[in-house]
Amino acid sequence: MKKFILTLIMLLSIKIIFAQSDFLKSNKVSTRYTAFEIGLHIGESHYYGDLSKGIIQIKNIHKEYGAFLKYQRGRNWVYKFQYSQGNLSGNDAYNKANLVARNLNFQSPLKEYALMLEYNYPEFTACRQYNWSVYGTIGIALFHFRPSNKFGDLRSLSTEGQGTSAYPDRKRYWINQPSIPVGIGIKFIPLKKIIIGFEMGFRKTFTDYIDDVSKTYPNPAILLSEKGPTSVAASFPGKYKYPNNNPTDQVRGNPQSKDYYFISFIYASYVFMYDCESEKHRYNDVGGCKSF
Repeated sequence: MKKFILTLIMLLSIKIIFAQSDFLKSNKVSTRYTAFEIGLHIGESHYYGDLSKGIIQIKNIHKEYGAFLKYQRGRNWVYKFQYSQGNLSGNDAYNKANLVARNLNFQSPLKEYALMLEYNYPEFTACRQYNWSVYGTIGIALFHFRPSNKFGDLRSLSTEGQGTSAYPDRKRYWINQPSIPVGIGIKFIPLKKIIIGFEMGFRKTFTDYIDDVSKTYPNPAILLSEKGPTSVAASFPGKYKYPNNNPTDQVRGNPQSKDYYFISFIYASYVFMYDCESEKHRYNDVGGCKSF
C-alpha cells in the first residue's frame, strides 16, 4: 500500500512539473528573472579594537582580495557566497596617548567565508546595459585569525593566563569564529555581461581576542613557571609602573567591547545563465530591453 501511495505521489508530481513547463512554454516567457554572476574583488581590510585609536586608522589598513559567486532571483534579491583574504593589525604605538606605554601590538592573517543576501534598489538586471543600482547586504560568515608579533604566536603563549592552573575560567580562544557582515554598495553595467562595483562593510564579531587583548594581566610568576619567559615578555612588554612591579589583575584590555574588522573593495564580475525574455516582456511597452 505504501509503495502504491508513493508511486502515485511521484506520478502526480511529474504531471504537475510537466504541466507547469507546458504553461511556461505556452506563455513563452517566465516572469521571474534569474542570473548567475562570478567575480573578483580587491580592496582593504582593517581592524578596530583595544589596539586602535579610532574606527578607521591608516596604520591598520592592509590589502585584501577575494572572489565571489552570486545567484540573482528576481530583480531585487541576490544570494552571494564570498571568499576574502587579507590582514589585520594594531599597535599601541599609534593608540591613544594614555595607552602608548602599554606597548602591545599584533598582526594576524584574515580569511573569511561568507553567505550574504543583497537587496538592489532600484531593480537591477543584466538585460539593460548601463543599468545601475545601490544595494544593502547582510549575512553570516566564518573567519580565521591568528594574532602574533615578535614574540611568536600569541595564542599559544597564553598572554592572559589562558589554560594555566591559576586561571581555569580562561580558556584558549577559538581562532575560527563567526561574524555578521553588513555593508552597502553600488554597481553598474558598463559593458555587455560585465558588472563593476564598490562595496564597503563591517563585521560584527563575537570575540574580543582578534588582538589577543581582552581582560587583565595574569600573574607573571604563573606564566614563568607554566609557559616560560617568552610568555611573560609577550604578556607584559609595557613600561607602566605597578606596585612592586607586579601587573597581576591590572587592566590589560576592555572585555565589555568586542573586536570588529572591516572589508571594503572594488570588484568586477561576469554575468551568465541569465534570461532576458521576461525583461523583454516586462519592458516591451517602453521599447523593450537591450538583449545580449
